[in-house]
Amino acid sequence: MRQLRPLVAHSYRMALRPFIHVITRRFDGPAQPLANALAATLRNDITTEEKAWIARIASLREELVSSSAEISIVDYGAGSPDLSPTDAEMYRGKVVTRTVGAVCRSGSKSHFWALLLFKLIREYRPTTCLELGTCLGISAAYQAAALKLNQGGRLVTLEGASSLASLAERHLEALGLDNVSVAVGRFRDTLPKVLHQLRPIDYAFIDGHHAENATLAYFSEIAPFLSDRAVLVLDDISWSEGMRRAWKAIEADKMVRTSVDLQRMGICMFDSRAQGKRCFRVPMV
Repeated sequence: MRQLRPLVAHSYRMALRPFIHVITRRFDGPAQPLANALAATLRNDITTEEKAWIARIASLREELVSSSAEISIVDYGAGSPDLSPTDAEMYRGKVVTRTVGAVCRSGSKSHFWALLLFKLIREYRPTTCLELGTCLGISAAYQAAALKLNQGGRLVTLEGASSLASLAERHLEALGLDNVSVAVGRFRDTLPKVLHQLRPIDYAFIDGHHAENATLAYFSEIAPFLSDRAVLVLDDISWSEGMRRAWKAIEADKMVRTSVDLQRMGICMFDSRAQGKRCFRVPMV
């Protein structure tokens, strides 16, 4: 496994040159789009047309972060790193009341990570895309905007909390993103139908219920529906020891030909053209 030195959030740009050199040299052939997406994200390399979409999403984010409106949420996900995946309360759903601003700050992807998702879609140009964990729709907006700019493709995003799903739908509609739909309900209830509707799936982003057994179960359920050259992204792979174990198991799966461990996110490529297996680790903290 190739390991690069840790990159601290505020010094990403300072580490650009050696990092970009390594990924562009090592990520060749089918993995080249992944290298391009990572390099563009680190450079914050955004075209004029991309900037227009991102600015609109950033404006929405600012509005949400400052919102003091309260919202009740039925949370089916892992509330803490130590929560057992079989915890009965979370299985039934736990009702919590929070402000929209607090939800946005804690649950929405930062610009950097959302831009990486955006750039992955721009580079790989998937047709069918899946997201588990909609929250307020910020990451879905980045991904759907990338599909818009690609002039094709659709995204289905799953959200367990109906109150969040309603807000996300409103936000996506306001942005003019008609190529994304929100499936409301527990993942175990909504995922099977969505998988059959979307198959084959070119791109999937798993960002919900951050527990070892649940993550492995989602991977096992999604994998048979992936296309031959699919990309799968997992968030919070260092959320807990259990999530690290889940990532290691997924990374070692024989279907995964190339994997990149970014410490916060993990990216897997399913490409039959790739020879052998390659694993990279680029710790970003």
